[in-house]
Amino acid sequence: MNKVNNFFVKEPRWRDANSWFLGSVPAPILDWLLEPCSLTQRLKTTFSAPFGVSVLAQAWAKPSLTEVASLKQASTRSALIREVFLTIGEQPAVFARSTLPREAAFQLQGLSRLGSKPLGEVIFAYPDLQRVRLEFAKVSLNQLSPLIQQKLSGQRYIWGRRNSYQIAGRVFLVSEFFLPDLFE
Repeated sequence: MNKVNNFFVKEPRWRDANSWFLGSVPAPILDWLLEPCSLTQRLKTTFSAPFGVSVLAQAWAKPSLTEVASLKQASTRSALIREVFLTIGEQPAVFARSTLPREAAFQLQGLSRLGSKPLGEVIFAYPDLQRVRLEFAKVSLNQLSPLIQQKLSGQRYIWGRRNSYQIAGRVFLVSEFFLPDLFE
């Protein structure tokens, strides 16, 4: 089975957003972590430079152990995994990973044929979209792949959020990690 993982050498440790002492998260970062609407739309309206999506990988692959646990699926089941950079003026600002279990990918086929279209534009068009869980992770430099480490501009860690969304009774994950260029 394929393995799609361009971002990590060690999985992030996710914790429910409600269990964080929010005062420990820098205010500008917290504002992005708590964004209730489409991150794509917010990036487009916040910055004047052009927004883009750079697809690194999309394949049927084995989800990470934390994804398997969060989705409550068998570890032997594959999922459609997509990894992208969300760019502002062609500079990566966010890296994102979506994990759609097989049943979700087949039922919500619009999510499996995105190409370079942003996932956020598609899922927020569904009237029955629900966020069922929000988790945060503080990811240290040694957990990140060399590809991401080179984009950190001397930072020792980055923050990420993982949304569990549901459409038509199908749950899937969207993980987003905020690169330092977003805050400059």
